[in-house]
Amino acid sequence: MKHAGLLYSVSLMLMLVFSCKEKRVALNDFSSEGARASAELFLRHMRDSDVVALVGNTDDAYTQDSAMHEQMSAMMAQFLEMQYALHGGITDAVATRDTIIDSTAVVLMNVTYGDKITEQIQLQMVFRNGRWLMK
Repeated sequence: MKHAGLLYSVSLMLMLVFSCKEKRVALNDFSSEGARASAELFLRHMRDSDVVALVGNTDDAYTQDSAMHEQMSAMMAQFLEMQYALHGGITDAVATRDTIIDSTAVVLMNVTYGDKITEQIQLQMVFRNGRWLMK
């Protein structure tokens, strides 16, 4: 019986840890959670300067032919270089609000840069081929 208090404390601690676990949202989920998760992923790719992933998560209508794909990749790389030069890159991005109409979404994001400036931006997204993509 003297270990009952310890057992109770450990059980309570485990319940708290498991209840605070981050909820995983499928990126192909046609919901606010799916749109927000996809927008946050897109900005994590920006933070990591992953041009391939950025272009891969952009609406296929813009990147179907190879010339357009190359142009989009060059533009993304240039934009990321400019962001890093101006603000030291992105350090954090959190979706705060969204609006979904038909198969499009606008997701408001709080973005914090390396120079500690935080701004709110909006990302336009489209749900195409079973997943949320940047428009």
